[in-house]
Amino acid sequence: MAMSGTSEAAYGSVLSPVTGRLQEVLLNAKVAGDRLALLMVHTAAIDRIDARHGFHAGDMLSASLVKLLQSRVLRRLDAIEVISRDEFICVLRPISSEGVAMLAAQRVLGMLSAPIEFGGGSTMADAAVGIAIFPEHGNDAEALLKNAKHALLSARVHRDRISIYEADRRSPPIDELQYESRLRMALDQNRLNLHFQPLLNLRTGRLEGAEALLRWKDEVLGQVPPNIVLQVAEMTGLVDEVTLWVLTSAIQRCAEFQNACPGFSVGVNVSPSNLREADLPLYIDRALRTWDLAGRNLVVELTETAIMSDQVKANEVLHEIKAHGVRLSIDDFGTGYSSMYYLAQLPLDELKIDLMFVKGMLEVPHYAKIVRSLIDLAHNLDLVVVAEGVESEPIQMALQHLGCDYLQGYHIGKPVPAEDLMRRLERQKT
Repeated sequence: MAMSGTSEAAYGSVLSPVTGRLQEVLLNAKVAGDRLALLMVHTAAIDRIDARHGFHAGDMLSASLVKLLQSRVLRRLDAIEVISRDEFICVLRPISSEGVAMLAAQRVLGMLSAPIEFGGGSTMADAAVGIAIFPEHGNDAEALLKNAKHALLSARVHRDRISIYEADRRSPPIDELQYESRLRMALDQNRLNLHFQPLLNLRTGRLEGAEALLRWKDEVLGQVPPNIVLQVAEMTGLVDEVTLWVLTSAIQRCAEFQNACPGFSVGVNVSPSNLREADLPLYIDRALRTWDLAGRNLVVELTETAIMSDQVKANEVLHEIKAHGVRLSIDDFGTGYSSMYYLAQLPLDELKIDLMFVKGMLEVPHYAKIVRSLIDLAHNLDLVVVAEGVESEPIQMALQHLGCDYLQGYHIGKPVPAEDLMRRLERQKT
């Protein structure tokens, strides 16, 4: 390893070798008055390689990723340690500001965004980075590692895949066993809920679709924030079960919405792990048949990260889903690393422009140009365009002028229970 070694006797059996080496680095930094940054990097590619080619192949890929980070990202004085086969820590020493750590994290994701050729095929690293700063986020190795891990868990459910530890905004510590138990109970007893955020068709001026959003209010835990629900599902391996529950419930509700608005569609988000589930297309088809809903009334929404995490498998699964008449949408477009050429090969129907560009398009000319370019690009690829984050009438008018097709955001409507949306659809009929 690049860190200077230290004897286990110095720390006894209390500290792990990695923690011990990091502790020595921190002690030296404290003497020198230096600030350090700890980047905890996680990659989901190792499990996929293990499943396809065996654990030896996963070990080889893990070693290759370490070498890539060491040679292409880290500076001469920086260091890297292996926490596990799919998790590494990069120590940046010294740093002048948090901005240096953010730039390094972005460089990590940039380096790991290209397809990894392996075993005659390719996969994506599907990486995320959590950041903790010494001494602000921890005065010793254990505290710094713990807070970097907390930031990493947030990064894995964040659209940018990067998160920096923030003590003042930190959620209360999650008791993983308790949350897993409560979430399993909620799934078994059908105690989860959906809210629906409406979409406005700019050509007709009518609500003709909605995005299904998961909500969980637990008797013990209270109202669990959506990002925590996703974090818990990821940590406990329940993300596929949660997504299947959302799909079933959304399809059932969409069938009911047809009574008030024939042709109404509902969008459901799926994760990278969902696309690796071979039975997903069959499950969707079975649910559509159960509730007698046409495939065109369901929109499966995917982020660029989900699509790029395993291109071969994603392409295969998406074509199978498409064969059932389901529409496919790429969500939060414009912030990922995907290849335009690759996206053009996918059977997509819809492109959703990331809300960051939409919210700022009237104040930041560069954002307005990006929105215009994305609308033109989508239409040239025969895709429907949805703008997220529409929060004012002036933004709606600007998007209408640019030829956008659908709008979503608080100006159109906040996420509401199915019953509230149904009442709005009933009023729309008159």
